[in-house]
Amino acid sequence: MRPKPWILVVDDEQGILELVQDLLSPDYLVDTATNVKEAQARLQNGSYDLVLTDMVMPEIAGMELVKYVRLHHPDIPVIVFTGYANFQDAVTAVKLGAFDYLPKPIQTEILRHAIHRALEFRRLSLMQRDLEFVFQGAEALGFQALELLSDTPEAAILDRLRESAERGGELRDIAQAFLDGAYELLQATQSSIFLFDPNLNQFTGLAARGPEAEARLAATVPVTGGIMGYVVSQRRPLLVADIDLDQRFSISHRRFHYKSGSFMLIPLAGSRFWGVINLTDREDGQAFSARDLFLGWLMGRLFVEILEQRESRRELEPQPLFSPLLKEHIPLGVALVDQDFNVIQANLALERLLGQRGKGLTGRKLIPALGLSAADQELLEQAFKRFLDDQEPKELPPLKSSQGDKIRFLGIKLLPSLNPGDASQVLLLVEDMSEVEHLRQRLHLYEHLAIMGKLSLCVAHELNNPLDGIRRYLSLAQMKKDDPREVDRYLGEAIKGLHKMSLTIRSLLSSANPLKAPRATDSLLNLLQDAVKIMMFQASDQRVQVEFHPPGELRHLTVEGDLYHVFINIIKNALQAMPQGGRLEIDGAVNSQQVEIAFADTGPGLTSQELTQIFQPFYSTKEGVQGLGLGLPICRKILERYGGQLTVQSQPGHGTTVRIILPKSGLGGSFGS
Repeated sequence: MRPKPWILVVDDEQGILELVQDLLSPDYLVDTATNVKEAQARLQNGSYDLVLTDMVMPEIAGMELVKYVRLHHPDIPVIVFTGYANFQDAVTAVKLGAFDYLPKPIQTEILRHAIHRALEFRRLSLMQRDLEFVFQGAEALGFQALELLSDTPEAAILDRLRESAERGGELRDIAQAFLDGAYELLQATQSSIFLFDPNLNQFTGLAARGPEAEARLAATVPVTGGIMGYVVSQRRPLLVADIDLDQRFSISHRRFHYKSGSFMLIPLAGSRFWGVINLTDREDGQAFSARDLFLGWLMGRLFVEILEQRESRRELEPQPLFSPLLKEHIPLGVALVDQDFNVIQANLALERLLGQRGKGLTGRKLIPALGLSAADQELLEQAFKRFLDDQEPKELPPLKSSQGDKIRFLGIKLLPSLNPGDASQVLLLVEDMSEVEHLRQRLHLYEHLAIMGKLSLCVAHELNNPLDGIRRYLSLAQMKKDDPREVDRYLGEAIKGLHKMSLTIRSLLSSANPLKAPRATDSLLNLLQDAVKIMMFQASDQRVQVEFHPPGELRHLTVEGDLYHVFINIIKNALQAMPQGGRLEIDGAVNSQQVEIAFADTGPGLTSQELTQIFQPFYSTKEGVQGLGLGLPICRKILERYGGQLTVQSQPGHGTTVRIILPKSGLGGSFGS
């Protein structure tokens, strides 16, 4: 059974503590603290789900506790108590990160409602974090992730949609069929598909289903700001279980009327960003689940596959040379090149862009004229070779071009030639993206500086108090140097202050180094070490001792970056099994035939029945927060690419050991000295 939520109540009035404890004890585990220092000590030693604190207390005010929790335990929501005279303080606390505030005297129903909302907010936040791990692994599999659902009704619906699209027809009709499929799969009664127009920088309706379908179909939505803009910037599937609890979008304007506050947005991203699928209002009135988001993501992948197939088959007007309009008046640089990158024809806009006006590009190799760095030139050549093989449109990220003392950023797209039957010719579209790229770099820098500025203010405040204490205790130790016992006591207090500073700095490093994607290829040891490092903060917060003893031979084995997602998921599962602390041992062995990596935790273990089901899609031993049930199936699917295996051994009360077994024959690298 899932344990009761664990709540810490902080107030200097014993009567209030006893009252709140009596009100909550039947349904929650409740600890109390009479001041901020005592609360901080309890937070360091316990894994709480919620903090309730008074604003006005002697010595240190509740505002300092709000800052402390926000910095050191950002996953724990805080509700503050306040008298009417301190209303402004309560508003300030919410701005600093408190979830809610309640006036005194405390009313039972209002308190219980606020606690329910805060715990639900925490559940949804943790679910979003867990989904990120799952989708990293799913994206490493690509559409092969559909095999996780083989022989299920869901897979049959997706296969039917693909077969229907392959028979051809208007794109609007295919899109409408997908929305009908979304109703079958996800009970989404209101849904729509919007395509992104990069020229107008806006979304336009392609298909819609449900009430107000015609209005949504006729709508145009600017990409700047709003929830769709958020999806464009993140390029991640978005699940909002309750918009009123989601602080990212709680004040966002919704253009149309919906019955519920739960919705999903699926980005359509492939060789380029195509648009979004919007899914809203489950028929049963319930919130969409993590399982729904995964199925929606699979549907989005299938729709992108159809869009790109249609794009590659699109027939162009057969004409051996550019028309006068394209040659002289189109401002976008265009070149037709052969399979050796020799220019067959180029328009005037490209000649001007590359500083070749009057010199002409026809008959010359295009790559030297682009002025790219060696790395960007190699990137373009590789994309060009892939295009010749598969004839699929390619869009490259902005490439840096040096023309004399002028530096530009060029956006390059590769498209089929003007003659559909000639696969040896390629059409290049070249656009000056310098201004956009400079703005993007500046925006990234400003966002980084803004975040670091906020963190620095908070960290400086957190460091100042212990630093002042350390300085005073060291001065006292010098004054009492003839009294060893006093010196020892003062030095002990100084060490405590240093420990507090260490925790604060660690939190800053954690915020400045978020979860990032691994390199495409790396050594097996580096990927395993990166996965352990990124999960160490969570392990430390849960008081889980991690013992890491990998065999050194792993550094000589080169693998794809997708194994990083396997390590992340296995370590995450182990930590989630030990919310109140424990030990995780990571070691391995290498012999002439295979590599073995073992992850052994001291969690509650699994029953024999659970062991038989853990690799089934959507089966999970976790309730509510993290229960998508796709982590292990995805891990096993990735390992199958290497001919590897994933085994799980466990007994109730004796922990769980997960082993990865990889044949050396399927790995790159060598065992040199």
